[in-house]
Amino acid sequence: KIPKTFVVIVITTSMFNYPQLLELANQRCEGYALAAPFPHTFVDDFLPADVAREAAAAIPAPGNDRKWDFFFAKGYEEKWAISDDLSLPAPIRNLVHEFNSGPYIRFLEALTGIPHLLPDPHLHGGGVHLVKRGGVLQIHSDFNWAEHIAAHRRVNMFVYLNPRWQDGWGGNLELWDSSCKNKVCEYAPAFNRLVVFSSRSDTFHGHPHPLQCPEGEFRQSIAMYYYTTSRPENELREPHNTLYKGYHINP
Repeated sequence: KIPKTFVVIVITTSMFNYPQLLELANQRCEGYALAAPFPHTFVDDFLPADVAREAAAAIPAPGNDRKWDFFFAKGYEEKWAISDDLSLPAPIRNLVHEFNSGPYIRFLEALTGIPHLLPDPHLHGGGVHLVKRGGVLQIHSDFNWAEHIAAHRRVNMFVYLNPRWQDGWGGNLELWDSSCKNKVCEYAPAFNRLVVFSSRSDTFHGHPHPLQCPEGEFRQSIAMYYYTTSRPENELREPHNTLYKGYHINP
């Protein structure tokens, strides 16, 4: 007799309680839509505590053998990033894959009110972000069209992983009005804090003040971006790259 072949399927446990996450989305969706200066929300203690601690501990320092990108424009941006999936430490890779999963995207759709969201498996511009002492990211709006997946950028999501961060170090994420003239609100990069906001050509944000953290400390975050194949007509603009304050498109 030919022996039977047995296939063992291992099902891993999800990082999130998705019924609770959808309940959170339903509680927050109205406030998200009405938030100023543009639709957004934040959630503290977002990840399970053990997942957050493991992810924060796994983020490597720049300069080792991983595939790092360095973004630098004097006075505008200074940031280290890993967007290559195979270069991400396993705890971060697992978390990124969860963020790109169907159940998680359904949570984001319920929260933001934007249907048919698509993940970016290439993490273009996303992944792990590190900013060192003195680093800034000036007020800007992001690229609105992703050529690599032929889709419109619709949602930005950041999870901050800074277990030792102090208020005096700065690094608050600032949200500005659509004319890019006034700061409306800001959020410290507190440990295990989620910030989600809708991305348009006039959703200006950044952390424009040089970081005051000690040498060897970094402002750590995971950045994820989500897309759709179409967008509302009133949001359509010609494709553009990052638009820094003073070079914006009028709404």
